[in-house]
Amino acid sequence: MNLKLSSWQYFDYIRIFDIKKGFYNKKPDPSGSGKINFIGATDHNNGVTERYTLDEIENASRTGDLPNESLSRKVFPAHAVCVTNNGSVGYAYYQEESFTCSHDVNPLYLKDGEFNKYTGLFVATVIMHDKYRWGYGRKWRPERMVKSKIKLPIVQDEDGNPLIDGSKKYSDDGYLPDWAFMEKYMMNLSVNPVSTNNKSPVCSFNTKDWKEFQFGKLIENNNIYKAKAYSKIELETKNIAEKGYIHFVSRTEENNSIDCYVMKSDFSDIEEGNAITIGDTTSTIAYQSELFVNGDHIIVIRADWLNKYTGMFIVSLLRKERYRYSYGRAFLMDSIKNTKLHLPVKKQDGKPIIDDSHTFSDEGYLPDWEWMETYIKSLPYSDRI
Repeated sequence: MNLKLSSWQYFDYIRIFDIKKGFYNKKPDPSGSGKINFIGATDHNNGVTERYTLDEIENASRTGDLPNESLSRKVFPAHAVCVTNNGSVGYAYYQEESFTCSHDVNPLYLKDGEFNKYTGLFVATVIMHDKYRWGYGRKWRPERMVKSKIKLPIVQDEDGNPLIDGSKKYSDDGYLPDWAFMEKYMMNLSVNPVSTNNKSPVCSFNTKDWKEFQFGKLIENNNIYKAKAYSKIELETKNIAEKGYIHFVSRTEENNSIDCYVMKSDFSDIEEGNAITIGDTTSTIAYQSELFVNGDHIIVIRADWLNKYTGMFIVSLLRKERYRYSYGRAFLMDSIKNTKLHLPVKKQDGKPIIDDSHTFSDEGYLPDWEWMETYIKSLPYSDRI
């Protein structure tokens, strides 16, 4: 099906959506048995940051102290598109089940009818394409959202002419959002479910036994540097990988920081794969397995212990630290080197092995890279990496 973007029209959010405010709720400690998703201002996992029981949600108050509010105020109905308005602003996630959320999230419901997973995913995707408007500390609070517009396909006749609603309910021009088209388009996408042959149990661990390391001491020979930068607007780019093209890495949050693809023969300063890249002004962190070149403000990190498994393990931990570098604080090279990570350590007879050279830590602890690799390999779908 052809999206025919040229025929899409703008609609005011407030005329299409019933915009709800999230609940400013202090997150309780989870018991681990909860089934209700907590949606927060995150850029992954469909917005889910935790799961709670109804009792845990009911007993958690706004500040952690009384007075509390009713459960009906905290739990939202299913079939909503949740949009983050703070932090990772402009991310949108369709929720097929009831949920609770923070005040950094605005649940959207259709004013007429109800989202299903197809229309919900379609709208969420459109909203995400506009999230660039809300970068650099701009919040998308409800007072701004009610003034926002969204561009959607419209109902047309067989000749491609817009069908006009005389009541002008949804737009001053009388256009009608074509929910049937959106649903049909999503249903016709050719997507095969991701499969895995990895049936082994996930390795268990206790982080209480992990030790603190300064990240800079883990990088042998101080192998961290500012990459040569290329301007994307001056390059011939493609949105899909083709023979002879390599990755162009930028500060984007998406697609493992791979912004587009560029012709390999156009470059002399090409980075080898097996590296961690960090966008210093955005704290965007990714592992690069293949040849790549970079946009501006990209730091490259290399180490002998690095492979795609240990790389993903360390990238996950570094991303947990990125909140320290938001709101205008750049993740500069010195900050990266000084970042503290807790890692599993090598042991013998249940006790940490001490390295007299103190190469990786002042206490002489040795990171257990083999265990980290084994852990990542034990995860579901790790055979797809």
